Amino acid sequence: MFSKRAQLIAHQVPTDAKGAVLVLPGGSMKSKGRYFSIVELGLRPLLARLAEQEGLAVYLLRYRVRGWNGDDADSLADTRWALDEIVRLHGQVPVALVGNSLGGRAAYHAAGHPSVVSVTGIAPALPSDDPVTQLAGRQCLILHGDKDHSEASAAMSLAYARRARAITTLARFEIPGAGHFLLRGSRECYMATTEFVTATLARTPLPPLIAQAQSGDLCSPLPLDV
Repeated sequence: MFSKRAQLIAHQVPTDAKGAVLVLPGGSMKSKGRYFSIVELGLRPLLARLAEQEGLAVYLLRYRVRGWNGDDADSLADTRWALDEIVRLHGQVPVALVGNSLGGRAAYHAAGHPSVVSVTGIAPALPSDDPVTQLAGRQCLILHGDKDHSEASAAMSLAYARRARAITTLARFEIPGAGHFLLRGSRECYMATTEFVTATLARTPLPPLIAQAQSGDLCSPLPLDV
């Protein structure tokens, strides 16, 4: 039997955390099967980079099951549980959500939680008709491979971003030559994510590249060090 409880996995827990990051891995659109930890492998470099940031509590969420599952929205329910758990552990510290693939959908849906100050979607599964009103007052970032034609395609997140821009500040970058699994450009993607997260949690100015993209082209290419 697999666990029927979500798990909050700590990667760094300072004694007096000034903010927290909740990393949400991918999954399946429909499955009540057990969570597979293999989806965490590609996120390990990002978790390590985030854990280097002083004063931040860094957590990864392991869902009860691996699917979103339509109206059940299991990944979203687990994300909301995890956000409440972070409040229980750390009080009212600001929280940055970082979601990959299906985790990106959960992150953007859960953005209305009162602790959330920013949301990052990495190759997020964002149907163009998903709600956007919960993004008001949050800073948002989307990073997507321009060759991603999966069920979590770049075209979908672009359509979503256009709608979200009417609600909040949002920067979106496309990673040249990258598909859904970011075999190309993951280092630069994770670096941009870390810079965005640390700035939004500390309420300091964003890096110029991201700040400019908030009012720029939603298909801005992310510069790669090649």
